[in-house]
Amino acid sequence: LDPDYPAERLAYMLEDSGVALVLSHSAIALPAVERIDLDGFDTSAYGDQNLDVELTGEHLAYLIYTSGSTGKPKGAGNRHSALTNRLCWMQQAYQLTANDSVLQKTPF
Repeated sequence: LDPDYPAERLAYMLEDSGVALVLSHSAIALPAVERIDLDGFDTSAYGDQNLDVELTGEHLAYLIYTSGSTGKPKGAGNRHSALTNRLCWMQQAYQLTANDSVLQKTPF
C-alpha cells in the first residue's frame, strides 16, 4: 500500500483484497483497518522462534494492483510456488552459485 495513493484508492484496495491486518508505521495514514504499527510494537511478549503456521506453495505470497487507468484497479495474486519457480529458473538460466549475489528489480 503506497501511502501516497489517494485515500479512496487505498480504501478500495483494502476492501477488494479482504486484508485483515496491515503492518505499518504510526506516521502513515491509512483508511480504517486493523493495523500493527511496527515502530511501537513490543516484541518482548514473543519468543525468538518462528510462528507455527503451515504454509504451502499455493498460499498467496503477495498481491499487486494495476494502475486502474481503465477503471478500477485490479488485484493480481502471486503464489509462493510461482516465486519459487522464477527463482529456480534464474538460478538455472544464469548458472548462479552460492558465491553469486543478485539484485532483483521487480515489484514486490
